[in-house]
Amino acid sequence: MRRSRIVVALIAVVIALVIQTTVFGSGNIQPLGAPPALVTLVVIALAPHIEAEYHVLLGFTAGILIDLIGSGTLGLWAMTLTVVAFVSSRLARRYSDSIILSIVAAFVLTAFGQVVYVLLGTLFGQGTLGEPNVVAKILLPAVWNAILAYPVFWLLRVAFRPRDRSWAT
Repeated sequence: MRRSRIVVALIAVVIALVIQTTVFGSGNIQPLGAPPALVTLVVIALAPHIEAEYHVLLGFTAGILIDLIGSGTLGLWAMTLTVVAFVSSRLARRYSDSIILSIVAAFVLTAFGQVVYVLLGTLFGQGTLGEPNVVAKILLPAVWNAILAYPVFWLLRVAFRPRDRSWAT
C-alpha cells in the first residue's frame, strides 16, 4: 500500500472531524436535534479504498481524535470506530460498486456504530442508554449520513482514483 493513500485518508478524517465539530457541533447546526456522524461516514466510505489493517487503524485514530476533542470518556469513540471500521472493511466489496448499497451501508453501519457507542457508554457509567431521546440519537445521525453518503462516497472515489503517471499522455 502506498503511503499517499494513508495520507489522503488521514486528511479526509481530519477534514470530517473539523466539519463535525465546527459546523455540526453543539450549539450549531443540528437538524431535528441530532447532527450527522460525519467522521463515522468517512470511515465507512474509506473502506473500499484502503487495506483492512490500515482501515481498522484509521478507525481507531479517528475515534481517538474525536475522544480528545470531546468531553466524554476517553476511548469510547476509539472502540466504536474501530468496530465500525472492521465491519465496514469486511463488507466493503459488497457495497463499493453500487451507490444504493453504499447509502444503505452508510445508514446501517452508522446506526450500528451509534448503538455500540450507547452500549459502551452505558457500560462505562455515562448512562447513555437511559437518556430520554436515545432512539432519536441513534437513528437521526444514521439518516443524515444516508443523505450525505452520495457526495462523501463520490469525493473519496475521486480522491482515490488511480492517476495515469506515464510520460506519453
